[in-house]
Amino acid sequence: MNTYDAAMRLVGLPATPTSRGQELQDPLTCFPSSVVLVTCGQGTDGIGVLARSFAILSPASALVAWTIERHVAGASAVEQAARWEAHALAYDQAELARRIAAASGHGLADISLRAGANDIRVLEGSAVTLSCERVTSFACEDSLIVIGRVSGFVRSDFPPLIRHDNADAISINIGGHPLGLPAETTATSLSYLLGSAFFYLYGQMRDVGGRLGYNNIEMFVITALGERGGRTRLEIETLLAYSAHPTGLQAMDDLEARGLIESHDAVNGVLSDLSYDLTPAGRAVFEQAWQAGLRVETEMASLLGVPETVALRALLYRFVGKIDRYAPAAWL
Repeated sequence: MNTYDAAMRLVGLPATPTSRGQELQDPLTCFPSSVVLVTCGQGTDGIGVLARSFAILSPASALVAWTIERHVAGASAVEQAARWEAHALAYDQAELARRIAAASGHGLADISLRAGANDIRVLEGSAVTLSCERVTSFACEDSLIVIGRVSGFVRSDFPPLIRHDNADAISINIGGHPLGLPAETTATSLSYLLGSAFFYLYGQMRDVGGRLGYNNIEMFVITALGERGGRTRLEIETLLAYSAHPTGLQAMDDLEARGLIESHDAVNGVLSDLSYDLTPAGRAVFEQAWQAGLRVETEMASLLGVPETVALRALLYRFVGKIDRYAPAAWL
């Protein structure tokens, strides 16, 4: 009996894969794992493969292990390599992972590696790179298991890309009060938390508009046209109403009179179909507001940290993308 057979019998699973293995696919996705690219070799002889799994065997001895399918292209090359790098992909490298997965045993020609500290080859934009020396490798059923010893590493501030429940996720560390479902108190509800965050951010941006000499509605119009020009009078009025602003559009005429926006006559002559764009002066005001927004984001990053800020942006982007389809007018 080999080690694999013994381990499977201990946990009550058959050693030979069956339909049971297919049933396990769903529960096994509940175990989050980093997406790891392993590279070895140089130039045209270099190769990169996505690890099926990656594990820390012994922090004290700096031992790590990873597996790939035995029959993928490049398996023999990585098995024989004396040195290799394990790159934990960053949160925004999911497309790179899909491209490499589609071309198993991917060459290094279009994988951007650079020389990092101690001449470690670092994958550009990755979360962390471990440089490893081969200890041993062995076959186990359909898998090749490689064990290595970490000889050096290069780490960035990018949060790693995580695979969980068959979807891409972002690694974050949420401390403080536990946020259960449903919310135990109003203070932990999404409505309260999103509302509090909105008023904080809105207050920051309102101060910017005030210093520039524009009221809330004027800054709203300038920002809306800065994000996408050519909006009609009716569309801007709908956006204002949807965001609970007063819908009177005297601000449009005032901004045009001050040379910040310009209107384009509608083909049918209907006032509500007039379209608007920012003038160069209006664009300059929008750029100031945009820079102020970036400063607010920088402040958030300093309070939360880079991984949490990235995760918050990703979640809000996904949420807004889902609710925009039901909005009477799209912001972007």
